[in-house]
Amino acid sequence: MKCIIIGLGNFGMALAQRLTAMGYEVIGVDKDIDKVNAYKDSIKNTICLNLNNEQAARNLPLKDADLNIVSLGKDAGASILTVAILKQNGAKRIIVRAISTLHKTVLEAMGITEIIQLEKEYADFFATKTELTTLIYSYQVSPDYYIYEMKLPPAFVGRRLGDIKLEKDFSLKLIAIKHYDRDEEKGYLRMELLEEVSDDFVVNANDVFILFGKRNRFRVLSRN
Repeated sequence: MKCIIIGLGNFGMALAQRLTAMGYEVIGVDKDIDKVNAYKDSIKNTICLNLNNEQAARNLPLKDADLNIVSLGKDAGASILTVAILKQNGAKRIIVRAISTLHKTVLEAMGITEIIQLEKEYADFFATKTELTTLIYSYQVSPDYYIYEMKLPPAFVGRRLGDIKLEKDFSLKLIAIKHYDRDEEKGYLRMELLEEVSDDFVVNANDVFILFGKRNRFRVLSRN
């Protein structure tokens, strides 16, 4: 998959390096030549380019790219102009980092449906983690429903899964369990993803449960 990332700040750079490691054909774009040179070894392709006009955009393979990410994190005006130029030049899928609510509103008015709000999303996650201390990862499916990766409260450790009754008592759907067991020969924890789990499964302290349900039901679970 070919991906163009415009803006190699901390987020854009980290994302470009991660996608490169995952096998994406990444083109990293920034107007700062120092950033372009700094990351040329960890990103497959880097280009020094200022997308202030349509002519500059023609230097990018926008129509060939499967994914275009605008991660300009300081200047909302530059981000909006870049998005407009990408759309005008036939860019396919566009994902944009929004730096404010107003910026997000303008992007939505431009027809952008995939918008990242890093600060808000992490603040929501961290606020939830302060309450659910065993939370590892969360994904919002809808305004009411979430998928959480979390360890069960200590009171559940050592109990059979059939006795916990996640769906009946807590209205939480079990998707899978990341079961960690110690490899005695190699001396480290080994993870096995369990999609079908019997009622006789005994919860241990390292198990990570992937659960689906309403946020308030997770709160009920955490109080046990």
